Amino acid sequence: NDGELSLAFFKRGGKGKIPVFGTSLATPEINQAGQKVLAILRDRKTASRDLKTLLIRANQKGEISAQLYVKDERFKLFSKEEITSLGFKNFEIIFSNPKSPASVITKKIQSQNQENLQDSVLGVNFNYATESFFQINLPVYEQALRDMKKFINISKPTVDLYSGVGSIGLTIGAGDLTLVEINEPAVKEMQRNITKLGREKTAKAILSPSEKALDFIKKGANLIVDPPRAGMNREVCEKILEIEPERVIYLSCNPTTQARDIAILSKKYKIIYARGYNFFPRTPHIENLIILEIKNQ
Repeated sequence: NDGELSLAFFKRGGKGKIPVFGTSLATPEINQAGQKVLAILRDRKTASRDLKTLLIRANQKGEISAQLYVKDERFKLFSKEEITSLGFKNFEIIFSNPKSPASVITKKIQSQNQENLQDSVLGVNFNYATESFFQINLPVYEQALRDMKKFINISKPTVDLYSGVGSIGLTIGAGDLTLVEINEPAVKEMQRNITKLGREKTAKAILSPSEKALDFIKKGANLIVDPPRAGMNREVCEKILEIEPERVIYLSCNPTTQARDIAILSKKYKIIYARGYNFFPRTPHIENLIILEIKNQ
């Protein structure tokens, strides 16, 4: 931006970048944190070509965890004084394969503090890593969870696919609970959450892609799914039709792929509840909840 390093967003649907000072979509703490990291990078005269992404998260207390993704494995690490000046709970510098456009973790080259964030969901405390999935609009998320809980049969086992750190299953799931997640840091935090809640005998965390963990789906069980924007793998949908869990509680950040999946499931399932939630104010995105029940129940 005029020769000076700047924070930026990608243009929607393209590869161009839009320089920004901050964003109304983020909390003041996140905007302030971004400026602090930017100031250090400017002072060092860091070249933009060496940088990929700055990931910043804040919990409800305003505490910050951040990761700086860089393209050079020999990137100069932040000094102790620079990290202290940030005041974050956790700060990491991540070498991310420059051949990949995604902010993947190839190697963590600096980790300081290493204290993950914590938030409370319906009175249950959850720890989560910076790179793990965790909902950002907790008041609206809690409303969605209350709606979902009405359809959980507490006498039946619950299987939670795409479970993140377990914030759905561990708040509304029945006693016999299986949580499946592909992201290893999220599963580590999920296991910590299970232990902290004293649920070791009633809940188990499984590190696996959902399509590789289909044997955990049981007939008559409660099935919770909260997949990424791509929706569920076709194999998962077919397995649901084969096993016939009693209810499918489907929360989605992409109603288009959700509709595609429900069209497949409609062979044996009927919709008994639907509601949209404004998880992401000031954006075109919506979170959508569909409750499915096996037909002829």
